[in-house]
Amino acid sequence: MLTIQRTIREIHTNVVAPRLTRFTLRAPKRVEVEYGNGDKFSLSAEFLRIHSPAVDGKLRSIGGEKVISGRRHVGIMSAEPVGNYGNSV
Repeated sequence: MLTIQRTIREIHTNVVAPRLTRFTLRAPKRVEVEYGNGDKFSLSAEFLRIHSPAVDGKLRSIGGEKVISGRRHVGIMSAEPVGNYGNSV
């Protein structure tokens, strides 16, 4: 088990993530991101709300299906950089 954990840790530390080259807010419903390797994504506010780690406390289950409340009328009004999370050295 220790060998598997060590191997996983080594793989994660050796992966070079592509650099974010463009971030565009299309308020209130969309965010567009582009990376240095050419990948481009257009992400809806609803998608970001559903997949946000902060949403964990707002999950409830109806018939065994996970339901996230407040996802349909979500809007992004502004965005600003905080810290250096997206910057690679």
